Amino acid sequence: MGNLKKFAATVTLGALLIGGTSPTYAASLTEKQKKVQEQRQKNSSEQSKANSSIQSREQAISKEQQEINKLDAELQDVINDVAQKKAEIRATEEKIKKLQAQIKKYEAKMKAQEDLMKDRMATMQKNGGSSVNWAEFIFGSKDFGDLITRMITAGTIQENDQQIFEEYEATKEKLAKAQADLKAERDSLVKQKEELEKRQKELDQKMKERAAKIKKLEAEKVKFESKLMSLQEMEDTLKAQEQAIQAEIEAQRRAEEEARRAAAATAAAKKQQGSSSNSGSSASTAPVASAPASGGMFQRPASGRLTQGWGPASGANGYSFHNALDIAGPVGTPIYAAQTGTVLRAGWGGAYGNQVMIAHVINGQVWTTVYAHMNSVSVSAGQRVSQGQNIGGMGSTGNSTGSHLHFEIHRGGYSYSSSSAGSTVNPASFF
Repeated sequence: MGNLKKFAATVTLGALLIGGTSPTYAASLTEKQKKVQEQRQKNSSEQSKANSSIQSREQAISKEQQEINKLDAELQDVINDVAQKKAEIRATEEKIKKLQAQIKKYEAKMKAQEDLMKDRMATMQKNGGSSVNWAEFIFGSKDFGDLITRMITAGTIQENDQQIFEEYEATKEKLAKAQADLKAERDSLVKQKEELEKRQKELDQKMKERAAKIKKLEAEKVKFESKLMSLQEMEDTLKAQEQAIQAEIEAQRRAEEEARRAAAATAAAKKQQGSSSNSGSSASTAPVASAPASGGMFQRPASGRLTQGWGPASGANGYSFHNALDIAGPVGTPIYAAQTGTVLRAGWGGAYGNQVMIAHVINGQVWTTVYAHMNSVSVSAGQRVSQGQNIGGMGSTGNSTGSHLHFEIHRGGYSYSSSSAGSTVNPASFF
């Protein structure tokens, strides 16, 4: 009975202990869970804010980079324009030098002709020149040239001296034209220099703006590499272009001359063979392989998928006119010369990355083809290439988001523009 009471008391105490601590423990557990849940929510909220902030900053950085890319395209237009104007100024200055040399030549020639004519006029006055009113001619003339003109008009110059005086008048006219041309070229030079100064200031301002934007990005620890083709590179390209065109014209001249010689040699050989063959025997002629068919004025430079055509663009990538065809393909896809020509540029080229430019002269018309974003280049500047010759491999260098070939065709020399077709024509029209 005592043991039973002890057991009952123990059970009752245990029940009381369990019943007394369980609500407190449960409440404590719930509180902890609640705090953990709140912390999780807080962490999640902070993480969401952080992600939103990061995403927002990335978007801002992306927008800033897009603005820089757009500014780069505008800058390239200005750089190209400045380089073109400098080239025009150099050409004008060269014309002025030639005109000045011509004027000196004409002036010296006129001086010699005047000395000769003075001698002839002195002779004319001695030998029966009393019939000529010399005082009227001399005092009524503004200068010696006017005196000669008056005498020629009046017919007072002897027939045998007429040619001397006519040559003098011709020289005088050439001198006057050269002087007028010189004035026009000097006026043009002044205008060109004013335009250059204006564009140069615009270029300097845009370069400062670009530098400030890049500095801001660099402060955000964002890597940004300059992809611009510099003014010096543009000027070098223009000079190389002139040299390549001359080299291509000379190469074509040599090729035509060699072809004529070969044709003449073949004709002579056939004539000699015909005269030496027996009249009773028939000559057997081996079949001659025909030349491969022409690939057309321009051939497609690479195989692959067309990803962007030639024409107006959205402006999202920094240009409002896409002056090329983009052909996508795996890195290393072979790229071929679209037509025979002379390489004017090969290697790194700013926004174009690795690139090749080729000058062509077709029926007297100059053309320039551009192959950009290449992974590899297998030709060099000054080298002459044939249509269909491998010039490198496809890639994604420069301002590029994927492996592709950016292919341009320019009627005339190379001239970049991000807002219009410029000198480019639609490559697709040739394929």
